[in-house]
Amino acid sequence: MRPHSTKIDPKVKEILILLGAGTFLAASIIMPNLPMVIKPFLDEKRMREKNEWKKFNTWRLKQVLKRLHQQKLVEVIEREGLSIVKISDKGKKKLLKFNLEKMQLNHKKWDGKWRIIIYDIFTSKRQEAELFRRTLKRLKFLKLQRSVYLTPFKCHDEIEYLRQACNIGKEVLILTVSGIENETAYREYFGV
Repeated sequence: MRPHSTKIDPKVKEILILLGAGTFLAASIIMPNLPMVIKPFLDEKRMREKNEWKKFNTWRLKQVLKRLHQQKLVEVIEREGLSIVKISDKGKKKLLKFNLEKMQLNHKKWDGKWRIIIYDIFTSKRQEAELFRRTLKRLKFLKLQRSVYLTPFKCHDEIEYLRQACNIGKEVLILTVSGIENETAYREYFGV
């Protein structure tokens, strides 16, 4: 009978979060033909980073990292004479998408201005456009027309984050206006 293992199977999100935070991982774990690093982990930061990876089942970690490397979500680079695994730009974009689930608008105090989001996303970016729309709906933006949404709440930072996560920077426009037709109905809808 096998002893009970306390190691956990890593999830893509957990790995990308650790790598996105700059946590060190020797590349020899996913590329066994690289020479094993004999250099000791001298500084405290490296020891702490090494321990972050110990909670994972090593075999599963290798499998997930290989898949992430094939998908170009991570890359192997040289740093301080060591080959290490690092999150790629593509991996950073995926990591941004994970954080969209937590995003919220601040609904506390209305400043009397309306934010109108207008977008025209290229048809080649259908998935990105759908993610953008779903996020606006989840954030309780009101759909005025096909590609026009409204909110009374400050949202510039959130929209900028969405632009980065969906790679749609130039296709989205934010208008901040002090008045809007049928304002009473919209104020009632948003409770402001």
